[in-house]
Amino acid sequence: MRNLTLCFVCSLSIAMFLPGNVLGQNSGWDGEWITDRGVVTLSQQADTVRGTIGNGGSIDGRTDGPEMEGSFRNGDDSGQFTLTLSEDGMSLNGEQVLGRNRTKSWRGWKRDPGAADGDDADFSGYWLSNWGAMQVEQQGNRVSGTFMAAGWGAFEGTVQGRTLTFDYQKYHFNGSTTIEISPDGTRIFGATTDDDEPTQWFGVKPADFEHHADGTAGEIVQGIADNGMLYYLRMPEGWTEGEDVDVVVLLHGSNWTTAGMVYITNENWPDVGRKFAILGIQGESWADWSDLDDLRFNYTYVNWVGRSKYEGYPYTDRESPYLVAKVIDELDELYGFGRVFVGGHSQGGYLTYMMHMHFPEKLAGTFPMSGGMIFQAEPEAFEDKELIEAQQDIPMAIIHGKRDQAVDFGMAEHAYGAFIGHGFDKVRLIAPNLGHPYDFLPVGEAINWLDAMSTENTDELAAFARAQVEERNWRDVGHSIVRAKLLGAGAEFAPIWESYENAASVDAAKFLREIERNRNSRWIDDFLRYREQFSNADAAIEVMSAFEELRAEHDLIAEELKDEATQAFSNGNRRQGLALMQEIVEDYYASSHYASAKALLKE
Repeated sequence: MRNLTLCFVCSLSIAMFLPGNVLGQNSGWDGEWITDRGVVTLSQQADTVRGTIGNGGSIDGRTDGPEMEGSFRNGDDSGQFTLTLSEDGMSLNGEQVLGRNRTKSWRGWKRDPGAADGDDADFSGYWLSNWGAMQVEQQGNRVSGTFMAAGWGAFEGTVQGRTLTFDYQKYHFNGSTTIEISPDGTRIFGATTDDDEPTQWFGVKPADFEHHADGTAGEIVQGIADNGMLYYLRMPEGWTEGEDVDVVVLLHGSNWTTAGMVYITNENWPDVGRKFAILGIQGESWADWSDLDDLRFNYTYVNWVGRSKYEGYPYTDRESPYLVAKVIDELDELYGFGRVFVGGHSQGGYLTYMMHMHFPEKLAGTFPMSGGMIFQAEPEAFEDKELIEAQQDIPMAIIHGKRDQAVDFGMAEHAYGAFIGHGFDKVRLIAPNLGHPYDFLPVGEAINWLDAMSTENTDELAAFARAQVEERNWRDVGHSIVRAKLLGAGAEFAPIWESYENAASVDAAKFLREIERNRNSRWIDDFLRYREQFSNADAAIEVMSAFEELRAEHDLIAEELKDEATQAFSNGNRRQGLALMQEIVEDYYASSHYASAKALLKE
C-alpha cells in the first residue's frame, strides 16, 4: 500500500479496516460511524469504500486489510486521509492532511445494529462530552440529567439495551438524540436525530473522580464540584478535618490539566505544600481529542464581561470566571478555606487576571503566569469604586519569563504598566530569564510574597519587612508597614518605619521641583520608580499630591488619544495607533496610560 500521506481520522479504531471474514458480523467499513468530524456512512465493495459525511459530503477510499486511504469533500472542507480499524472493527483512528507536516486527527465509533437488544445498560454518573459535562440520573429505564456548564442544558430519555434516546434543551433550543454506550461502559457516542445534518454527540466516563472527594493530608484526591467542574485537591501534611486551611488555586494552560501542576507545585516548592492546600480546577471544556488516560481541558472566558462596564454576549455568564468562583465557594463551605491565592499558567494566566478583577473579595492574592490581560480585565474597564478599591487592595505577582516563545513577555509588561498606571501599587513583576513551561517558573517565590503581603501574623510580617530593609526593597517595606498598621502591630515596626521614611525623604524635594516645573519628560521614569517604592511614605505625601494633579491634567487628553489609538488598531491602521501612543509617551507622560503605551511601543 502506498505511503500514508493523507489523513482522515487520527484516532478511529482499527476495526474499520479488517476484512469481513476476519471481523465477523460487525466487520469491514460498512455501516454508520459517529466521528469527531461528523456522522459518516460507508459501504464497501471489495477494496473500494464509498460513503457520505455530514450533509451531502462524499468519501472515496481504497482499503487493504485494516487500513484505508482516500479523499473526502464536505462543504468547504476537503482533502486526503488515512484510516485504521480497531481489532474488533468497532472504532477507527486516522488523520487528514492539512498541509506540509500538518495533520488533523479523526476518531470514530461504529453504530452496533444490535445495541438495543439485551439488558438495559447503566448510563448514570458523570460524563465528559463534546456537548459539555453530563450528570446523569437513571431509575430503571428512565434517564434525566443536565449537561454544559452549571446545568445550562437538560435532558430526559429512555434506555433500551445499550442505547439511550432523549430529548434535550440547550439555551432556547430543543432537540432529540440517540447515543450508544460501549460494552465496557466507558464511552458514549451518537448523534442528533431531528436535524437535516445530524450532529455528533460523544464522550467518556472518567474514573476515580468523586463528588466532593474527601480531603486527605499529604495526598491528591480527585473531585467533582456541583457545577460539573473536575478538580484535584491536596491538603497539607498534618491537616485534620475541620481545620481551616489557606489554599493555592491553580488554573492550567490550553489543552492541558492541573493534575501535574498540583503534583509539581508540592514537589518543587515543598514549603508551599506544607503550609497550603493546593487545588487544581480543570476547565469546563473537555478537549474531546483527549482520552481517559490523558484528559485535557480548556477554559472559556473570552466573551465574559462579569462586573466590567461592558455589555455581555448571550450565554456567556456561566463561563470559566463564574464557574471557578463557584467551585472556590463550594469547597470553602466543605473545608473552611482561609486565604485564597489564585494562580494560572498560560490560558489560565489570562483567566487569573479575570479572577483578580471580577472577584477580588473572594481572594487574598493572585499570581498570573505566562499569560496576558484581555480588555475585560483592564483596570479602565471598571467604574464601581468599591470594586476598584477591592481590586487594588489584594496583591498580585505577575510571573513571566523573558524568553517565553508562546506568550510574549510584552504582555506582562503591558499588564504591569496598566496596573501601576491606575494606582495598583501592590503589583509585582517577576521576570526570570526563562521560557514558557510552568515547572521551571519561580512559583514558590510568588506565593511566599503573596503570603507575606496578606499575613495575619505580625511576627512573620516584621521578619519579612526587616529582610526587605536589608535588601533596600522599599516598596515591600512600605506595604509591610501599611499591613502592620491594619493589624495594630507594635513597636517592632518603629525602626522599620524610620528607615523607610529616611529613604523616601532623599529625593522627595527633587521630584517635587520637577513636577512643579514640568518642563519635559526626562524625570518621569525615575519618578515612577520612586513612586512605586515610596507611595506609602509620609515624606512623599506632598510630591505624590503634586503628581496626581499633573496626572489629572494629562489624563484628559491621553484618554482621548488612547481611545483613538484603540480604534486605529481595530481598523488595521497600526501606524496611526502607534503614532498616537507615541504622543502619549512624549507629551502626556504623567497620564495613567504612559506605562502601558511605552510597553506597547517597545514591542
